[in-house]
Amino acid sequence: MKHMKKIASFVLAAIMVLAMVVPTFADPTTYAITINTNNDAVTHTYKIYQIFTGTPGSGVQLTDLKYGKSYGTEGTTVPESVLSAIGSGDAGARAFAASIVNNLGSEVAILNGTTTSYNAVPGYYLVLDTAYTPTDATKDAYSAFMLKVVNAATEFTPKKSFPSVDKQVQDEAADKDTDSTDTSGWGNTADHAIGETFKFKLTATIPAEAALAYYDSYMVQFNDTLSTGVVFESIASVEVNDATVNAGTGDSDYTLSSNAVSGLTNGTWTLTINDIKGIDGVNLGTNAVTITVVYNAHLDKNAYVNHANGNTTNKNEVTLTYSNNPDATGTGSTDTTPPKAVWVFTYEVDNTKKDASGKAVPNAGFTLKQGGSAVSLYKIGDNYYVYDANKASEYTGGEVVTEITTTSSGVFNIKGLDTGSYTLVETTVPNGYVQAEDVSITVAADHSVASGTPNVTLISSTGLTNNIVNYTGATLPTTGGIGTTIFYVLGSILV
Repeated sequence: MKHMKKIASFVLAAIMVLAMVVPTFADPTTYAITINTNNDAVTHTYKIYQIFTGTPGSGVQLTDLKYGKSYGTEGTTVPESVLSAIGSGDAGARAFAASIVNNLGSEVAILNGTTTSYNAVPGYYLVLDTAYTPTDATKDAYSAFMLKVVNAATEFTPKKSFPSVDKQVQDEAADKDTDSTDTSGWGNTADHAIGETFKFKLTATIPAEAALAYYDSYMVQFNDTLSTGVVFESIASVEVNDATVNAGTGDSDYTLSSNAVSGLTNGTWTLTINDIKGIDGVNLGTNAVTITVVYNAHLDKNAYVNHANGNTTNKNEVTLTYSNNPDATGTGSTDTTPPKAVWVFTYEVDNTKKDASGKAVPNAGFTLKQGGSAVSLYKIGDNYYVYDANKASEYTGGEVVTEITTTSSGVFNIKGLDTGSYTLVETTVPNGYVQAEDVSITVAADHSVASGTPNVTLISSTGLTNNIVNYTGATLPTTGGIGTTIFYVLGSILV
């Protein structure tokens, strides 16, 4: 009898994917196992395995346990050693349950949207969802199982809560994503100058799911993928339920992949917490857990630049890998969430230097100013990129300049500007020409994500395409010309 109590205890401690309710039964010898048809999970396929059969005793107890049709030699008595192993606490119970999954015979029933009920004799049954995948929101949260004593009709409702991950990028509050309501500038899109440091935020949420309490450890890993032109700089902070988590080698610390170093671009880096259960204040299974990672990044000269309305390829996305098997050790058995992406815009101003006839004018010099100060640029051919001296190693194949010099084509393009007001001033005037008027440039943009596609609208923007004209200067008459003669005549009259 004491083993029967241990097994009953084991059933309650086993990893629960199925929420059980027990109504009354009508048949004296068989009891219906039924899928909750009010749940969309009935579109799955559930296999039912008969592990043990027994004789109902008092309460929920079973006596005279025999192996069932799906495990062991059917009809033979379950040995004392098996019962002792099952009853040796939660760890033994989970280990035994895991071994059942790996050593099952044929199922006794298959339930799905067509067949939703099976009449079972009293015993222990394992119900397994064979269609589980975390990337489909209609699927259940755990591929684990529940072993249930059947002594009354039983209805099960599959659960569907599983970890999720979100990602946002920060912009200036006044220039944030048009769909965002965050007063700090966080949203799905942002715009920044090349070289300007900004922040990404990754947020993982683990639901308050009772089954998670049975995990000996619980691992989470952020997998962050940078597109070409987006550069990882450094971790700004890692928090679990608003408590700081430090870098280290302990299970409750976080570790970075070896490629997560300053300058990483066009690749995936990872941040892993091997066991969030070891972090103070975390009650996995009882309360929801929030993990927040903030890191610094910037755009480099390989970033996609927008000169007109449209989208961008400056994409950054994250997935979350997490434990899905309480019996696994280390990082163990895992699943991964669907990706969440954000985008970053940056802008381009195109210019052509001409004379009054439309001919290109070389050797003119221009300085781009913002707020009265010259903007440092990096010249590669006819293209000038916004330059940040703190990221000097990323600029190759050209030179740093503060004055743009036109070539024989007269073309010069300025790439990697943030929104704002700028002035383009001609600071070196070619011989034979007068100085061109200053060009006022305004970059203003609405950006957001609609139907999964990033989009920017350059509202009220001016000076994004400029034809800058130099005119030839007026020439004073030479000595002896008509002008001098007039002076002589006027002088004679006065005399």
